[in-house]
Amino acid sequence: MNMTKGVRVPERLYRGVLWAVSIVFAGFIIGLGNLIIGDLPIVDAQVYTAPAETPALRQVRQDITAIEREKAVIDDKLEIQRLQLEQAQRASSTANETFRAWIAARTATTNPQQDPEVLTRTRELEQLKGNERAIQQAIADLENARIPLDQREGALRTRETLFIADALPAQERASFWQELRVFGLRLLITLPMLAVATWMVMKKRKSDHWPLMRGFVLAAVFVFFVELVPYLPSYGGYVRYAVGIVLTFAAGHFLVKNMRAYLAHRTEVEAQAEQERRKRVTHDEAFKKMAAKVCPGCDRPIATTADAEANFCVHCGMTLFDHCHACNTRKMAFFRFCMTCGEPAKVDAPAPA
Repeated sequence: MNMTKGVRVPERLYRGVLWAVSIVFAGFIIGLGNLIIGDLPIVDAQVYTAPAETPALRQVRQDITAIEREKAVIDDKLEIQRLQLEQAQRASSTANETFRAWIAARTATTNPQQDPEVLTRTRELEQLKGNERAIQQAIADLENARIPLDQREGALRTRETLFIADALPAQERASFWQELRVFGLRLLITLPMLAVATWMVMKKRKSDHWPLMRGFVLAAVFVFFVELVPYLPSYGGYVRYAVGIVLTFAAGHFLVKNMRAYLAHRTEVEAQAEQERRKRVTHDEAFKKMAAKVCPGCDRPIATTADAEANFCVHCGMTLFDHCHACNTRKMAFFRFCMTCGEPAKVDAPAPA
């Protein structure tokens, strides 16, 4: 038999709207909390990752900067000299090839009048080679001038590293205390929220204002996992793992305790008469469980076979289906009216015929 849900359509709509109100209310609470935390001066005070500069470290860095400027000037000159060397080498190579071609022509003609020109061309080649050698010497001088700067910069870099290493412990301590202050502040805000949220869950779930309280609970859970847990001090991971163990143990203990209480309650309820058990089940709850093929009395699956109809729960004996006393139509025992003739159901539902 196909059963429609017992919850009214407007009621389902209201429930959806109330869930939306809870989520929106939680969002406003979270936004307000973020503004409060962000506006506190203790949070704005940042500890920079770079260690604070001491006078000695500042002087070393100034010396390194001055050396870098000197090296930049030398590098610019070297680049110009290397370009000039390339040009001089090309001019010398071209002149040398021209001279060789001319010498080959003179040897073929053996004209003694060309001897002065030979000397002239030779001097021109020597001048080009001399210019090339002068540029090479200038490059060598610049490179030699750069070597002491490199050596001095390396020594200064080593000193800078030592100064930074000496400053790291103080930096780490400052960073740790900053993280601890931020965590303590967030904990100061989060713990009361969690305490109030826990109280609401345990004591106020049946309240008329539960949708608003549910929004506060959602906000508290979000603040705990997003605004507090990431700021836990690490100590190499020990604190976070320890907190995880404590929370898991607490949650497991709570679940085990509630499961035992639930099982004890179910055992006590199943020992009662069917009419007493039926009074504990609301109309809407019965519809939901029957639609899910679960017994409303004991929460176990409804056992069926291919041939027989399941009129009773085989686990607790609760009547699940009966027959209308007016038209004898088989119906769910929790129907208030017969779906065929509209006759009101009897208060004590009869056993199925």
